[in-house]
Amino acid sequence: MLAFYQRWSRRLYPLRYMFILQFFVAVAAFGWLVFVATAEQSQRWQLAAVLLAVTALLFWLWATVFRQPLPTLANVGGVLPRLKVKLQYGLQYMLCLIISLLLLATLYLGLRVVKGIILILFFS
Repeated sequence: MLAFYQRWSRRLYPLRYMFILQFFVAVAAFGWLVFVATAEQSQRWQLAAVLLAVTALLFWLWATVFRQPLPTLANVGGVLPRLKVKLQYGLQYMLCLIISLLLLATLYLGLRVVKGIILILFFS
């Protein structure tokens, strides 16, 4: 799993500024929806703006955190350095699991938002 995240991190790394830009656009859209938009627009698009902001931050985190090469046990001698490397692996693996769960949750909520928008646009 760590190798998968590292491989995709190398592909996503050039796009990290686009993810930050998407985050700021989503936050600005959310602010507009809260303070300026009508109640109907606000109700329809607020969750989409929040999901875009969270997803952009998750992809930025993915692209920046997992870019460094994974530590290897071959070059490490002694008990404490080995323990440090295993702890790093464990923490990175837990971060992979957390990011995966958050991405699945945002995907689920995004599909619910799209379903709600389609229902409102075509069946009301």
